[in-house]
Amino acid sequence: MFVSIYIYRVPSQNVEAFLRVQREAAEIYRRCGAINDETFAPVNLIAKYGCAGFTGAFDIREGEEVFIGLSSFHDRMHHDTVMAQVDRDERISELYEEVASLLDVGRVVRGEFERVE
Repeated sequence: MFVSIYIYRVPSQNVEAFLRVQREAAEIYRRCGAINDETFAPVNLIAKYGCAGFTGAFDIREGEEVFIGLSSFHDRMHHDTVMAQVDRDERISELYEEVASLLDVGRVVRGEFERVE
């Protein structure tokens, strides 16, 4: 399993529009072959069990909400194949521009990970 993880900090007034864009982008990812593309809303961000909480680990400003995006692929090769198709989709560029108007893209945290066996 190979995943791309995104941490989004979204101004509260833009949450509904952000989630609409995420749903549309998820459809494109899945249509291009991703196993799944999901967005998660926080339930509890406070420190617990001796771990740091999200609110202490990330600069979450007043009036922002945090969301996690998780895109799943079989392996890195599958990821690269799917992403090549996603990048060619005309609508994905429009959705990116819309997201960029809703939040500071430079503050989005992104990483790719593979399952450890």
